[in-house]
Amino acid sequence: MIKHIKSIFKIVNFFNFIRSYRRILFKVIFYEIFYSIKTKELVPKMKLQNNQYRTDTIPCVFYFLREISIFLKKNKIDSVVDVGSGYGRIVNFISKYNDIITHGIEYDSELHKSSLKTKEKKVNLYCGDIFNFDLENFNSICFILNDPFKKYENKKKFFEKFSKTHPTRDKYFIAINFYQTEFPNNFEKILSIEGSSKKSLNIYKIKAI
Repeated sequence: MIKHIKSIFKIVNFFNFIRSYRRILFKVIFYEIFYSIKTKELVPKMKLQNNQYRTDTIPCVFYFLREISIFLKKNKIDSVVDVGSGYGRIVNFISKYNDIITHGIEYDSELHKSSLKTKEKKVNLYCGDIFNFDLENFNSICFILNDPFKKYENKKKFFEKFSKTHPTRDKYFIAINFYQTEFPNNFEKILSIEGSSKKSLNIYKIKAI
């Protein structure tokens, strides 16, 4: 009976995946297969959080990561910070293919400990609440969020915190799978890829003051 239920969930998840990325489905499937083989990550790691503030830990698709990697190279960005880094797919991918320093911040101690086992050399991992960190200490102008917050007030709080960092430098905010989110007026969208309304990659530029 349990096996039957699990099989049903797998089928449901498969069709949800297709529906969610339907506008870019071929590219998503191609790069999932391609990079899964290259990185030897044949089964993506996930975790249900069952938390009223934090979203479930679901990895960013490799197609989005490839586009992020290209963007970082084009703009000569030499470090990034991933908020809600989970098992480390984003930080490891960017560190490996861009050869830059990446920082990952994860609230869940179990995920943090797991990610330490597979991290690349130039990856720095931290465990804790992002709102307790001084963002300027990372000395990075680019932050990535794979929508870790359920509550809009937490998203808004982070937008304000990030906007205040390095005011004399241009900054970049990479938003993955942000659904129906209102961004501040000073966040200028410069790149957008949509699989559906719920699955998207958007990059914003915050100009120096």
